[in-house]
Amino acid sequence: MAETPVILDVRTLVLPIEPYLFTNRQMTGILRARQALVAPCMRQFGIDWPAGRTPGDSTAADPGMRNAANIARRYGITDPADAARHGYHLASGNRQKSAKGSSSRPDADTLAVLTGRTDDGAPAPIRYHGRAIPEGGCQGQATARLTGDPQGLGNDQLVNEINIVSYQRSQADARVKSVFRAWSACMRQRGYSYAAPTEAPGKAPQFTGPTPTRTEIALARADVACKRDTNVIGVWFAVDAAYQRQMMSSKSRELARAKNSIRTQTANADRVLNGDR
Repeated sequence: MAETPVILDVRTLVLPIEPYLFTNRQMTGILRARQALVAPCMRQFGIDWPAGRTPGDSTAADPGMRNAANIARRYGITDPADAARHGYHLASGNRQKSAKGSSSRPDADTLAVLTGRTDDGAPAPIRYHGRAIPEGGCQGQATARLTGDPQGLGNDQLVNEINIVSYQRSQADARVKSVFRAWSACMRQRGYSYAAPTEAPGKAPQFTGPTPTRTEIALARADVACKRDTNVIGVWFAVDAAYQRQMMSSKSRELARAKNSIRTQTANADRVLNGDR
């Protein structure tokens, strides 16, 4: 890859697919709006459901992420200051918020009214205590209010696919494999044996405690230093972005619909949160 720029900081990087992904802030607002709609629906069935409750909701983004591309950690740990302070751990505030984001799973009756499904995913009975359950349950009804589709909340399927597939293809690309070998050689010079950054250095059991150890911090600092010395970020980002542009080139109509969906869902969520329920 000729003239690959040297990139040491991921904070200013934007992948081509990112404008078509919901931001963390947008997704948080949409989930709040959905729950604001779900709560009164659940109460119609005699089920107390606090408006802020989102049990087991995998749609919520990690608070440390800008969006689902997760550029901050897409190429592993990259910031020397973070490595020195936290090793491979997320900043404590993000970790605590993530831990609070889930709660106990609803009982069978609550799940049926909430989702229109039983615990094993089969369709639930269509009535509960004599009242018809909406399609997709109260959650599906709320989602349809925001999107027009009971199953359509969040990122477009094509956008998610491009985001994931480009990352997978980039790791198999010869240019990225070459820079991974250079990173591995750099790590060996520092006393570590890892074939590639994707081996997730630092995720061994001894590095997953509540706080980073000195050993973990030393490894993380070496990891980041070798990424900077060998331009892992510059090469990997360039290849990742190139695969995205290639996949996006023939999908302009679909991507326009995805961007319009973001506008629609965020506007509808804003109206709900401003009292239009």
